[in-house]
Amino acid sequence: MAQKRIVLAGGTGNIGKLLTLILIHLDYQVIIFSRRELKSSHPNIQYIKWDGESLGNWVQEMEGIDTLINLSGKSIQCRFTDDNKKILLESRIVPTRILGEAIATLGSPPRLWINFSGISLFEGVEGLNNEESTSFGKTFLAHLTQEWEKTFVEANTPATKKVILRLSPVLSTKFGMFKELLPLAKLGLGGKVGDGNQQIAWIHELDLVRLVMWIINLESPSALYHACAPEPESNKEFMKNLRKAAGMPIGMPLPALFAKLGAYFKGVESDMLLLTNAVSTTRTLQEGFIFNYPNTQKAFEHLTKK
Repeated sequence: MAQKRIVLAGGTGNIGKLLTLILIHLDYQVIIFSRRELKSSHPNIQYIKWDGESLGNWVQEMEGIDTLINLSGKSIQCRFTDDNKKILLESRIVPTRILGEAIATLGSPPRLWINFSGISLFEGVEGLNNEESTSFGKTFLAHLTQEWEKTFVEANTPATKKVILRLSPVLSTKFGMFKELLPLAKLGLGGKVGDGNQQIAWIHELDLVRLVMWIINLESPSALYHACAPEPESNKEFMKNLRKAAGMPIGMPLPALFAKLGAYFKGVESDMLLLTNAVSTTRTLQEGFIFNYPNTQKAFEHLTKK
């Protein structure tokens, strides 16, 4: 049986690295589109240079592949200045559009195209939001995500099944909020942020890679899934469970004003700390996916022992 080939567009970031590890473990041939010249030290990994903006020699690498996964996009961990907003938008819209154009030129297009998106679509929206929800936030990130998904949906690829995967913050020991918060919790600084009532959606890194592989192996996947644990938690509960896993009974709270000041000096937006994002997933559960880490107690217990 021929080895399956998968393209990760913009696959050199944290999520791309997680997926690459599981894919080569499962003996897939992984082709990573990168804006930098990179050399592979593994026989199952190939790096192809692209600019993410125009058709080029990289297009032929998608001929006959099984799955395309688009991870392109500048990190949202920055201040939302006018210049950064433009970069954040274009770094998602332009590669998505050009990938759609590339697929249209292929004689043997990908069977499946998974385009990552974000649960930021629901930033600040009250109530619990799942894959059926249609009330979206009014923030910049919510607008960004809407435009990104619109570009993906409009791509004319009739022979390629398309799936939107809305990503929540990933709990990992290597990057992201768990890595940043655990040392603070151990120092007794892991208290609630603001009033602590804002909802947090998240996913354990191992559940994320399992979810992606589950979608790839579905005969007929749905057009949209949320990559988050089944139920969000309040910031208060989230931090309490983190302190317990860290073995620290106390946690100094962070008032909203200090959260805003801290975010400013760190060069990020405070909205991600203070705005609620109550997002759940029902479609994954209905279609048979089982989360190994459905709550933060299990997730934190595993991550603190790694």
